[in-house]
Amino acid sequence: MMPRVTHIDRLALLLALLSLVMTTSSVASTSSLPGTLPILAASLAQLAWHEHRPRLARLMLMPILLILGLCLASHLIPEYWLAHASLDRLADYLSPGSLLVDWRPPLLITLCLGTLCLSLLVRTRASLGAPLLLGMTGMLLVVQLIGWNTRPTLLPLAGAPLEQAVLWLLLVAQLARVSVGWRVTRPSIQRALWPSLALTLLTILFWHQQMTLSERELRTQTQQQGQRMAEQLSREIDEHLAAMRRFTHIWRLTDTPPNAAQWQRQAAPYQQDFRYFLNIAYIDADSRILHAHPLNAVNRGIIGSRLYDDQPAGRPAVRAALEEGREGRTDIITLLQGVPGIIHYLPIFHADTEQPAAAVAMVVSLPVLADTLFTRTSPDELALTLRAGQELIAHQPATSRLGPWQYETSLALESETLALITQPTLAQLLGQLPRLPVVSLAIGLVLATLLYLALFAHHQMITQHHSVTRSNRELRTEVRERTRLQQEIEWLAGHDELTSLPNRRTFMKALERHADQRPLSLLLCDIDHFKRLNDQLGHLEGDRHLTDIAKCGRKVVERAGGLFARFGGEEFVACLPCHDHQQASRVAESLRQAVEGLGLTHADGTPLTISAGVATQVTGPLQTDALLRAADEALYAAKSAGRNQVVLAGMSI
Repeated sequence: MMPRVTHIDRLALLLALLSLVMTTSSVASTSSLPGTLPILAASLAQLAWHEHRPRLARLMLMPILLILGLCLASHLIPEYWLAHASLDRLADYLSPGSLLVDWRPPLLITLCLGTLCLSLLVRTRASLGAPLLLGMTGMLLVVQLIGWNTRPTLLPLAGAPLEQAVLWLLLVAQLARVSVGWRVTRPSIQRALWPSLALTLLTILFWHQQMTLSERELRTQTQQQGQRMAEQLSREIDEHLAAMRRFTHIWRLTDTPPNAAQWQRQAAPYQQDFRYFLNIAYIDADSRILHAHPLNAVNRGIIGSRLYDDQPAGRPAVRAALEEGREGRTDIITLLQGVPGIIHYLPIFHADTEQPAAAVAMVVSLPVLADTLFTRTSPDELALTLRAGQELIAHQPATSRLGPWQYETSLALESETLALITQPTLAQLLGQLPRLPVVSLAIGLVLATLLYLALFAHHQMITQHHSVTRSNRELRTEVRERTRLQQEIEWLAGHDELTSLPNRRTFMKALERHADQRPLSLLLCDIDHFKRLNDQLGHLEGDRHLTDIAKCGRKVVERAGGLFARFGGEEFVACLPCHDHQQASRVAESLRQAVEGLGLTHADGTPLTISAGVATQVTGPLQTDALLRAADEALYAAKSAGRNQVVLAGMSI
């Protein structure tokens, strides 16, 4: 498996190098360079890791993660903390003409690289979240494949196809190496991984929705800005028309045509207020220009011109004012000043006849009119264009790179339609783009990681608790079994296995315990002709007789407060503390009679009996050997006297 994993890493490194070469050799794809370089570095770090050089891998991973962290922070920092324009100025200082977006990888590439590098940094340990980190990487790569980014977006989100292929290879290489090591903790991984991946999926979906809504709202705001500018232009046109009508009304109050001085004096304020009026002319009933303001070189040259002859394109508008008594307006034409514009003709009526006596011509320069609007907008924010069909009227270029969106707003000028095109700069749009979607994505991924760590640790604790409980239970069982065996061994060491009576060893300890009690009697008994019984009836029957006699003897002796034990073979012994010679003799006689009353017989039918010898120590230190010897001599005397009787020792010790 390890050589195969290394081959995958080397293939990923080769593709990363190929992507770097393609990026640096193509001007069109230089925007991918910020994503390609970190991918190349991550490929080298992972190869070093799989080549068992963890220190080198960590040294390479730390700066990669630092750079990726700074890139992610630039997405998260609020605009009022650190303006996007400040970061763009820094980028421009480092490389003239560049923006911040040119220096950082796409957002999803940043997150994929971060999770892959973190997985290596935590040594792909399941307890530190490596399975979830690799799962997040896979989900983020899938997001880049499903086509969410086909439409223009402000933020570059997905990497180039070759970059994504490299990340897939790095992910597969890590999974191939660690999957075997995760088998031990697979139940804990499964318990923690699926809820965490579900939270990750919800986070990504929520981020995508927020991002879509934020960009849609920003597009709407930008479009509304263009509409407001168009409305301002329309209001400006309406205002200058109203001003023209007021100016015309002045001359209705006079009966004589104005002279040049009067015309200059009245027209000057209007031309100052509306600087896009290239001239304000007085036209007589024969369409001749008598006066013009301002008196510049161009306007001096047109004084005396007959409009019917010299300006055929404006003839319908002049006729409407001079002959029909209504306002006339030309289409958009090229003015004498060489710029596109519109000429308005307003009739001046006789005070008595209400017939048009003359007309006022006001020449409006559309470029200057548009410029009055354009100057209110900074070229750092918008590029503005005013068109009449395919004809360019006015254009204000932007001073920085344009964004992907442009909007066209129509302005109706009677038979003419102007188009105002607004295109915001990329820096302006990115500065206004809300940070909330990326913040929610980062917070959601962190919460998913914390959820995984908590669930994994909880399941591990439960597993360890169950293991400890099982071990304790097995240990308790083992202890009980050993205790039972120990007790059994101790019992066997102190008892006769056949009769369950205390053996000679236990009996001797009992004598020592009663060493200070006086009188102390000892009873020694023997089954009469027991060897003949074994020979004739067999040892099994003999063992049964021994057991019956043992039960009978225990009952009699323990009732008297003594201890009845098997002394060896067919011999039994009893310790009777605080029993004098006579009391011990009565106990021995009771035992003899009880045994005789059991109904045990020999092979010939004769009753099975016992003989007993009794010895008592009245004073002095305990003399065990002397007691046993005296009792044994008394037992021998009982057997010599014919058996089935109790004999007392000749004298008390």
